[in-house]
Amino acid sequence: MADRVFIGDCYHDYRDITTPVIDQPMKAMGAVVIEDGAFIGINAVILPGVTIGRNAVVGASSVVTDDVPNYAVVVGNPAKIIRRHAGEGENAGWVDQ
Repeated sequence: MADRVFIGDCYHDYRDITTPVIDQPMKAMGAVVIEDGAFIGINAVILPGVTIGRNAVVGASSVVTDDVPNYAVVVGNPAKIIRRHAGEGENAGWVDQ
């Protein structure tokens, strides 16, 4: 994992308009799972409920809002798959999206 990565599994509630957001309670949104071998680039943001798959790569400054499959490379805001490994067998190898 690189520097300045944010991983969040909750956020400040904001429904009470009479109370500043910072003073409102935290609201759990879902666990984040980062599987073995995954790499998360500098300044990336991983939002609640997301799973980063095995040996996946999250590019620098990406905002991950959805699960990242095993052996995929994601970049952008929101993060999108740009490359993935097709697995074993006749069609094995890297596939650009």
